[in-house]
Amino acid sequence: MLGRFFPGNWRPPADEIRFAGENGFAAVQIRSDEPGEISGLLRADAAEVGRAFADNGVEPVVEMLLRLNTHPSIADALRANLDALAELGCRRVHVHPVPGGREVDIDELHHRLPGLFAEAVAVAQDAGLMLGVEHNSVEHRLLVDAQACRALLDDVPGLSFVWDLNHADPREYEGLRDRLSLVHASDTPLPATNHHLPIGRGSVDFSVLAGVEVPVILEIGGLPASGGPGFDTDDALRAARAELVTVCSAIRSPPSSASSSPNSGASGPGRPPGHRTRS
Repeated sequence: MLGRFFPGNWRPPADEIRFAGENGFAAVQIRSDEPGEISGLLRADAAEVGRAFADNGVEPVVEMLLRLNTHPSIADALRANLDALAELGCRRVHVHPVPGGREVDIDELHHRLPGLFAEAVAVAQDAGLMLGVEHNSVEHRLLVDAQACRALLDDVPGLSFVWDLNHADPREYEGLRDRLSLVHASDTPLPATNHHLPIGRGSVDFSVLAGVEVPVILEIGGLPASGGPGFDTDDALRAARAELVTVCSAIRSPPSSASSSPNSGASGPGRPPGHRTRS
């Protein structure tokens, strides 16, 4: 689940992690918008939060939202977070890159991405981290189709992929399952994207999750299009998780050859993403 650590919708980390553990969520994602400011975002010492993750058997996952026209390089942003990531006990970290402004030349930025991510992957590997990249919904212009994502992944072999089922028709990205490190799950009324609705309130076909063996992060609510914070209350999260488990439990498991990355360390093929060990 996405941790509710936002200025207008903030929970104490120890409470949020305990809620996750008690309700079957095996991972909590922390979204960081400013390099080096994870502890400030959490309003707590990262080492203490790391102990809460360990005590509750919940995996910490970190998303770094980077506006590439204003932030430092991807590698430098990652370096700024390394101490906090180690204190949290985080192994999976991913970058959600956005241009940061309409004036940005997207073709030129796509051309620079392989070099930016190759440097960051080297930093991640030295720190024992798995680094991923998340694709965007179409309004962000950058990494908004599977071909652009595949090209980047081919250019940077150590980079993994974060698949957001709410950013585009998920069927378009099934060919990237071999590079998955994480999935974001929420609903949207396709072809409209990025609504982050609770499961069942849109038209996303969650059968694409069959065989996925990496953590699935429930990302509902918080945006105006999704009804705001009222759609990520405790009850809403429990209900959305239950709906996702129901949907995925009805999926027939595909052959093992269709499963995602074998080094993901996840549960067996076909197990629903809402299962305690991976949600």
